[in-house]
Amino acid sequence: MDEAKIRAAAVDLSKFPADKESTWPYAPEADGWYHAHNTFRGEMEQFASALDATLKRGAKPADWEVAAIQRWWASHKPHIHGHHENEDKLFFPFLSERFTYPPKLESAHATLVQKLDALDATIDALAPDKEGCVAELARSWDEYCALLKPHLVEEEQIIVPMMRAYFTHAEVGKVVEKILGNPDAPREEIGAFVYFMGEQQFREGFMAQEGIPFFVWHIDFSAKYAYYASEVVPQIDALKSGAPPPAAVSATLWCVVCVAGRSLGRRGAESSRFP
Repeated sequence: MDEAKIRAAAVDLSKFPADKESTWPYAPEADGWYHAHNTFRGEMEQFASALDATLKRGAKPADWEVAAIQRWWASHKPHIHGHHENEDKLFFPFLSERFTYPPKLESAHATLVQKLDALDATIDALAPDKEGCVAELARSWDEYCALLKPHLVEEEQIIVPMMRAYFTHAEVGKVVEKILGNPDAPREEIGAFVYFMGEQQFREGFMAQEGIPFFVWHIDFSAKYAYYASEVVPQIDALKSGAPPPAAVSATLWCVVCVAGRSLGRRGAESSRFP
C-alpha cells in the first residue's frame, strides 16, 4: 500500500503521524494477523479436500462421515466467529482512533455470518444415506470460501500496512495480549494457530517475536494445541482416508504422549552420540 493512501486515511495526521513502521521488528507477513488468516486458509483447503474424498466414495454419507463432518464444523464455526469478534470488538475500534478504512471490511463480516448460518443449517441437515446432501454442502462450502478468501487478502493489504504506520509494535501488542489472554476464546484460536504454523516455529519464533514468556506454552497454549491435534484434525484425516476416526484422545493425554515422545527422541539422539 503506497504512502499517499496511508496518509490520506489519517484521522488526525498532526496528532497521529504515520511514522511507526520502523518500530516493527519483523515483516508484515510475519504478523499474527497473517498467521491467524493462514489457519482459515488451511481449514478451507482441508475441509474442501475432505468433502471431495467423501463424495468420491458415494453420493450417500455413512453414519461416521456425517458425525465427522459435524464434529469438525463444531470447531470451525466458533473459530471463525471468535476471529471476527476479535476484529469487530477489539481491533477495529482501536485502529479507527487513528485511521479510517473501507466500511466493506466490516460489512463483509455480516455477509459471512449469513453464509455461516446457511452452512450451519446444511450441516445440521446431513443424514446417513441421504443422497446429495454432501454434494450440496460442498457447493455451499465453495461459495463460503469464495467470500472469505478475498476478504482475508483485503484485510492484509489494507489494514496491516496502515496499522504498522499509525501504531507502534508495543501499542498493538497490548491488544494482542487481550486476545491471547481471553479466557472465553475458543480453544481453536490458539490450537489451529499453532497447528498450521508448526509447534517449533510458534514456540521459538512467534512467541519470542511477541514477547510471550516461555511458560505460557506449558500453562495454556500446549493444551489448546493438543486439543486441536487430537480431536479436530482426526476428523479431516478420517474423511480423507475413508476410515472412521479413532476414539478421541484427551488433550491432557495427548500432551503426555507428545512430551514423552520428545523426551525419548532426545535420549535416543544422546545415546547415538555415545556408543
